[in-house]
Amino acid sequence: MHLMRTRLSPTERRTRILEKARELVLERGLSGTEMEDIRLACDISRGGLYHHFGNKRAVLDALIKDEVAQLAEALEGSDGSPIPVLLRAGSGHLGSEPGVISGMRTREERLDYLSGLELAMTEVLSDLLRDRLEGFVQPGADPGHVAELFLTINTHINRREILGQWTSAEAAGFAATALQALAPLLKAPADLDQIISELNDKALQS
Repeated sequence: MHLMRTRLSPTERRTRILEKARELVLERGLSGTEMEDIRLACDISRGGLYHHFGNKRAVLDALIKDEVAQLAEALEGSDGSPIPVLLRAGSGHLGSEPGVISGMRTREERLDYLSGLELAMTEVLSDLLRDRLEGFVQPGADPGHVAELFLTINTHINRREILGQWTSAEAAGFAATALQALAPLLKAPADLDQIISELNDKALQS
């Protein structure tokens, strides 16, 4: 019996490519994954793959953007204080899965990851976080400034830890200190107390 392939929509095809790419990167590392590996895993033509992604860096950027989009979904799906929501959804120090970063084995790959992450944070999260912070910051505090401050601190911590300049404990300790500095800008600074406590506990682990 002749079986016909199911024809996927462009969106479904793109999603499948990224799913297979993520599996390969997590299993083999980015350096051990080539475009041809992704093509074969998806059982598509070269044209079908390159129609969506011109090279491996484009695949990586899309994987990173998808992870940041999941943070945005968590933010949009919650009525709670937005900074704790983001931290619970995305901080490895608080138990979240590390994601595609675990497939970055070389310094060059980690730098590419950080570049893609910073761009995705700006494109996907910056305006959303600013809007969600309305009503959660102290009178006179600019929600946009608080959002930028939080994301800037997050970028700094990521860079230090991912490039091996800080241990996980050192990064957690700095994160706790940064949140203590940020807390007075929030209407309900106590919303951060539990997270700060957990990060301080993590900082004591060696």
